[in-house]
Amino acid sequence: MPKPTPLTPEQRSAVADDIRAGMGRNATARKHGISAGSVTNIARSEHLWFDRCTQTALASLNRSADLYRERVNREIQLWEQLLALPQTTRLRDGKETRAYRRLSRQLDNLHRHAKPR
Repeated sequence: MPKPTPLTPEQRSAVADDIRAGMGRNATARKHGISAGSVTNIARSEHLWFDRCTQTALASLNRSADLYRERVNREIQLWEQLLALPQTTRLRDGKETRAYRRLSRQLDNLHRHAKPR
């Protein structure tokens, strides 16, 4: 496969201008018909960066809050199911019923795999 032709200085400055204007990496690459890696390399050579740190941090925080909410909702469901079981959760031989074991194991796994805050 032949190597692609290098970008001209005019193309490189046009890409750098778009980065300075705040255009994103992928949008800049699409506009100029080059790869996102080339855009990144031009940004590095021009000492530019893509300022998305705050957006990434907010998205990460929102995602962890959503996962926490889902975990809490799941725990509520499991407790409701556990409390709805018949009063006796043991068989005649002293072993716990299958439904009780299943629900208690799910609750244990929910707590064991959750990241501590």
